[in-house]
Amino acid sequence: MLQGVLQEGGYRTWLISITKRAAVCFEDDSVMGFACIFDDAASLLANWREIEMAFLRHHDQRIRTAGDKAWNVYSVLLASGHATSTENREIRFIEEDLERTRKLAATGITHREALVSAVLPLLPLQYQPVLDREDMEERFRRRIAAIEPAAAEIILDENVSPRDVARRLGAER
Repeated sequence: MLQGVLQEGGYRTWLISITKRAAVCFEDDSVMGFACIFDDAASLLANWREIEMAFLRHHDQRIRTAGDKAWNVYSVLLASGHATSTENREIRFIEEDLERTRKLAATGITHREALVSAVLPLLPLQYQPVLDREDMEERFRRRIAAIEPAAAEIILDENVSPRDVARRLGAER
């Protein structure tokens, strides 16, 4: 499921083993990294540094030749089990650790929505906002009225030149 979500986000992916743990490597034109799912928060907390370093050692040559992409190397550290409040706090600290790689960490990854939510910073926008259809001239008139009420009626009048609009507004001040 993790590999599929990353592929849907536009990444090339491949599976590797890091310290005898399955991981998904991912890369696109500007980002590269790995993602690993642990059984529980305790194993994530106990092993994330070792796995991050093993990934970096294994891919050191590739990262060195990646140019600007080397600034966007991610470690995605996920756990399927839920965390205690103390573990949650420690996991939040992982994301604040800016040494070596950028990090995303989350627990409770038991379904696709939780997975997508955890890796959302790596994914393209999920939807495009839709603006209500309305008369653009009326909308523009309302915006002008909010900024300069005296201009609302004359600024869109085709019989009034821009110079006359400026003159009339300047005369009213």
